[in-house]
Amino acid sequence: MTEQNEQEIPNVVTFAPNARRKRPVDLAGSVTAAMRHLGEPSKLSVLINDPQRHTASREVLVELLRRIDPAGLRLLVATGAHRIAPAERARFQRQLLKDLPLDPLEWHDARAANLMSIAGQWRGHRWLLADRPLLAIGSVEPHYFAGFTGAHKTASIGCAAHADIEANHAAVLTGRCRPAQLQDNPVHVGIGRMLQALAKQQRLAVVNLVQVGRNILFAAGGEPMATLHAAADVASEVFVRRIDAAADALILEVAGALGGSFYQADKGLKNNAAAVRDGGCLVLLAPCPDGIGQDAFVDLLRQAGTYAEVRELLDRRGYRLGDHKAVLLRRLTDPAARGVKVFLVSEGLTADQARLLGLT
Repeated sequence: MTEQNEQEIPNVVTFAPNARRKRPVDLAGSVTAAMRHLGEPSKLSVLINDPQRHTASREVLVELLRRIDPAGLRLLVATGAHRIAPAERARFQRQLLKDLPLDPLEWHDARAANLMSIAGQWRGHRWLLADRPLLAIGSVEPHYFAGFTGAHKTASIGCAAHADIEANHAAVLTGRCRPAQLQDNPVHVGIGRMLQALAKQQRLAVVNLVQVGRNILFAAGGEPMATLHAAADVASEVFVRRIDAAADALILEVAGALGGSFYQADKGLKNNAAAVRDGGCLVLLAPCPDGIGQDAFVDLLRQAGTYAEVRELLDRRGYRLGDHKAVLLRRLTDPAARGVKVFLVSEGLTADQARLLGLT
């Protein structure tokens, strides 16, 4: 927004991530700290985020290769329950591994038959319990129900069985999950229990980054939760803003990896929905070239046109993974609930798809 526009519309305030670095970023030191936490192993399984999260995994891998023989590294993409198309997988692998002497990626499958029991508490990818320690790479930013993203999610939800992801995400419906809130957040507490179970059987370290686009503002390496809290403090300074009163309208622009589909761009709505008043207006700008994306939750929207109907349906047949997206979307837009009018500006969705989602 230009200065002139701000003068013409004095009640409009523009927010953007605070991308100013307050201290030098020691990525090399963070990777060194993570390796020391593991006891300087010669072999390592590296867990990385999938293409739906914009994490500078390549930069961390470059630092790792200064410390360990490439033959000792193998890479697992922690997809969680995401479904990544073959073309997108190939593109992601080319970009990640370009000129790096590393083997092709292994992709986690949450429904695979050979998942392993983790201390009898959850099931995950077989590499989690292999004869080499784990290093998870994550990026930390507010998440509308997990509090913050980060490598703690990469090493747990990202590598877990579908049923375990579903059980964890069902806690969203308790109403106690908030963006940028870890304390007393049942989803985050559940992830912590998963990591504790993993730590009983395997050595694990993380490298957590705070990024704006590809720009790394902060890095920390070592024990998962300690590095998460350090990175979350910085992520709060970068991404969280407090306003004096709920806004009449918010215009939300979602780009990059989260703008690829509505399934991901929806996080822009959910991360900011509490900042608009009931009956207010949200405008979501997101390209969504992949359309709705993972559209299992759309089936629920087809069956339940109101917030009351979607809750009644879930009470009857139970929670299924992805249902929370439909529930929260209906609560946001239903005139009998919050009644927020949501407009979508996107080249990737049709008007009919928008209407099904409850958007204009």
